[in-house]
Amino acid sequence: PPKEAMRRRSLLVLIVTTTALIQMASSLLPPVPASTKTPSYRNSKTYQYMSHDKDVDMDNRNTDEEEPMIPLQMKSAGGFSFLSTSSLKNRGGGGRGQSYMLSERKKIVMAIALFSTYFSVMGAKCALPATFNLLIAPDSGLKFTQEPQQIMSRVLTISTAAIAVGKFVLGPIIDRFGGTFCLKIALSMLMAALGLIASTKSFSIFAFSWILVDFIFSSCWAACLSSIHLTFPEEDWASRIGSLAVAGRVGNAFSFFTFAYVLQWAQQRQMSSSWRLVFWVSSLMQLIPLTMFAWFYRVGSRLDRELATDEIQESDAHQTQQHVSIKDSLSVLRNESKTISFWMHLLSRSCLMIVASFLLFVPSYMTNAFGMSNSSAARVGSIYALGSLLSVSLGAKRFSASDKRTKIITSVMLLGSLLGCCFLQLAHIAGRITMSPACGAISMFVWGFAFSIPFYIPPSMYALRRGGRQSSATIADAFDFVGFMMLAWFNGFVASRPQDILTSWYSPFAVLTGCSLLSLLSLVAALVSQGFS
Repeated sequence: PPKEAMRRRSLLVLIVTTTALIQMASSLLPPVPASTKTPSYRNSKTYQYMSHDKDVDMDNRNTDEEEPMIPLQMKSAGGFSFLSTSSLKNRGGGGRGQSYMLSERKKIVMAIALFSTYFSVMGAKCALPATFNLLIAPDSGLKFTQEPQQIMSRVLTISTAAIAVGKFVLGPIIDRFGGTFCLKIALSMLMAALGLIASTKSFSIFAFSWILVDFIFSSCWAACLSSIHLTFPEEDWASRIGSLAVAGRVGNAFSFFTFAYVLQWAQQRQMSSSWRLVFWVSSLMQLIPLTMFAWFYRVGSRLDRELATDEIQESDAHQTQQHVSIKDSLSVLRNESKTISFWMHLLSRSCLMIVASFLLFVPSYMTNAFGMSNSSAARVGSIYALGSLLSVSLGAKRFSASDKRTKIITSVMLLGSLLGCCFLQLAHIAGRITMSPACGAISMFVWGFAFSIPFYIPPSMYALRRGGRQSSATIADAFDFVGFMMLAWFNGFVASRPQDILTSWYSPFAVLTGCSLLSLLSLVAALVSQGFS
């Protein structure tokens, strides 16, 4: 029965999403430092005695000697975590042990805040594609001055261009003021703009607000990368980038699935302008990261006051407050633009930007190409996002840790699969083959799985390593600026075509096929020329 099938699908999505969240949470736990195996002391008195004896020896030793490590009974993801004996001596207040714990806690706090930020932002971006057909319907409740589809096409083009403008101007500003501060400003503005969309009846206000949403959205990825660079060591960068990508795709999957039920619930009750509920939910989602930032930074401030003289804290504060000028950011960008690797990464990410952002049209495409209902097509959008989620959660860290040859082989396999999906859709549109709705959904899952690692990991790692504190956000935004300029044209091109005619999708998929091939060639060239390690 339909209700039973819906329950099974709901359970499947819940299981996959929960698994990804558990994996993300386990990755946030502090790693176990490398150390030689030492005996554990089951008797507490023996343990205290030997700890005291070690402390006495340390007081008489040469301060240049390496500090011995003994087990501290504190569980982490992989077993025991190790701290120096000086932390035991000073555990009543301050000391290096508490500094280490404070440093690890700050990393966990930042990771959770960044995860929730990208989760809510990417979830809000799904509001428009999930309601696109309802927005251009005669009973949408918006007052159009022109034909709805044409004017919506123009708004999509301008809003995507607004993202490109944001990428062009906001990168150096993020490097100057820091990613965390910029994220809090962006989330507050995003919440207000989405609330305005949900409440207005004027299409002009709707259009202006959505353009503002996209302009704000343009700052989020670079601001997250800047926060990663300031908070985490280099060996953690790939896993943190992967967590951001997971957050984005979990946000996509959760939002498409939730919006489908919101629309279904509203339509069953014959509510007019049911799309407004979707934008209200999107606006309220921004409260999650804002609350996390406020709560966790309040806790962090209290810990900072308790350990005001700690060396690690002073070092972190000095790094955070280091002055970075916009001129410095642009200087680093200019030097990098003289290398082949820079341009190959730029070309690869720009092409994959179009491939990734086809998510905007997945519900509309599945409705018109496979005869699905609006709610079922929205669920296919969640399947697309889940494919991306599994790819980055399972493969991001492995990809980053592998050698250059393995990276090239993996990239060829993933982008080759993406090309195969494009050719299948082209054949279906041309009538050479007939794909069932289930095959179409599986193809979209593979699509989401295949593009994600090449899109997220290599260019972001390049920006962090080559840009550093001065220009990581600027380089990341430079890559995205070209991609969103191309995307501005593509979105307008697709939205202006009659979407209820199957053959009208042939040209967009021909463009997607060309972008997939070009990204494959340019990414391999980038990895070879850079020696990505």
